[in-house]
Amino acid sequence: MKKIVTLLGDFYHPHDQLVDYFQGIVKKFPQELEMTDLTIDQLRKALQEQPDIFLLSKENRLAPETDQAVWLDETYDQLITEYVANGGSLIAHHSGLSNYPIHSTFHDMLGGRFIHHPKPTEVVYRDQKGLSYKIWDEHYFTEVDQAKTEVRLHSYSQSGESIAAWRHQYGKGSVFCITPAHFSEGLQHEATEKLLLEGIDWCLKLM
Repeated sequence: MKKIVTLLGDFYHPHDQLVDYFQGIVKKFPQELEMTDLTIDQLRKALQEQPDIFLLSKENRLAPETDQAVWLDETYDQLITEYVANGGSLIAHHSGLSNYPIHSTFHDMLGGRFIHHPKPTEVVYRDQKGLSYKIWDEHYFTEVDQAKTEVRLHSYSQSGESIAAWRHQYGKGSVFCITPAHFSEGLQHEATEKLLLEGIDWCLKLM
């Protein structure tokens, strides 16, 4: 039984909806995966037990509507990066790329970050084989160090072009970053789910 732990939800991305979504993804995976959703306080103990995958879909800001408090301090920065370097796998999904400090080991490990997104619009996602699909989404514009990672997906809208998914090894572990999607229709699109399942499979096979 492979184990995946998750840290999900923030002000703009409801926790319970994400739990239901990722539980559905886990059930579609051909191997047996046991998913455990965590609070921030539970993260230290969980990662010290070296689960197979840590899936993060939560931005760094705790209460962006009222203040600028964040959860990723130096302790969590070290905890997560050491977990991956020692052979764990991190999947940073959508808001899991948002508002994390540039001057951190966590940022260096991700190899990229979310910069901004315009108002929701039609976004075309195209993979390395030229296969594409279109959904209504927040078009995440990212900054990615392409020399240190493998780009898996590009995104296009009336606002421009960006990188939407990338992956690489970090120490003995692996990192997979994916920006789609924000809305339920996009999350449940067959191509989005396929990309996420392929990312999980890639992480597990690298272990």
